[in-house]
Amino acid sequence: LPALSSALRRVGRLDEARERAEQGVGAARRLGLHHVVAEALEALAHVLEAAGEDTARAADLHREALAIRVELGLWTFVADSLDALAVHAARADRGADAVRLLAASDAARGRSGYARLAIDRSAHDDLVAGLRDALGDEAHTAAEAEGAAQSLEDAATLAARPLGPGRRPPTGWASLTPAEEQVVALVVQGLTNPQIAERLYVSRATVKTHLSHIYAKLGVANRTELAASARRRT
Repeated sequence: LPALSSALRRVGRLDEARERAEQGVGAARRLGLHHVVAEALEALAHVLEAAGEDTARAADLHREALAIRVELGLWTFVADSLDALAVHAARADRGADAVRLLAASDAARGRSGYARLAIDRSAHDDLVAGLRDALGDEAHTAAEAEGAAQSLEDAATLAARPLGPGRRPPTGWASLTPAEEQVVALVVQGLTNPQIAERLYVSRATVKTHLSHIYAKLGVANRTELAASARRRT
C-alpha cells in the first residue's frame, strides 16, 4: 500500500494516493508490521506535500516515521527520513540544518549502499543547489562537513526538532501532534498505557511522555479528565 501510494502520487492521482497511504497506516498497525507503519506515514506525508496542504502535519508524520525507525533500529531507512525532514528544515529557514541532514543521509547511504531512488535525484540536486545558493559556498561546505561527521543517532535527533514557533499553537487541541492525537483516541477507548504502547508499537515510556505533553497542552491532570475533555469535543 505505501508503494502503491507513492506510485499514484508520482502520476498525480493524489486522492487515491492519500487513500492508499491511510489504508496502509491502518492495516500495518492492525497487523503489527511496524516498519510498514513508518513507510505508510512517510507516503502519506509525501502526498500532503504534493497536494500543497498541511505542511506542518506532513512534517509531523515524517517525524513519527523517523521515531519508529529509530526505536526499531531501522537505521538504513532513517536516511529517507533525514532527506524528507531536510526539505522541511529548508522551508523553515533552517538552511544549515537542512544541509547537515542531507550530508548525514549521504554518509549513511555511502556506508550501507542504500542509494536514493533515481526518480528522486533531480529534486534532491535542486534542493542542494538551492541551499548552496542561499547559504554561500563557505557556510554550505562547513555545514556539510558537520553533517557528514555526525552519527546517525545525532542526525535523527536534529531532524526531530520542531520547525519553530508559529506553526502550531503551544496549547489547546490544535497543538497536539498526530502521534498525541492517536494516544488521546486510544485513551478515550479505555486502553491502558501498555495496550497503547502495543497498538502503536512504541515503548511504555514513550506513551507516558506523550501523555505528559498532552496533559500540559490541554490543562488536564489525568486520563479521566483527558477522556472527558475529548468526549465534550465530539
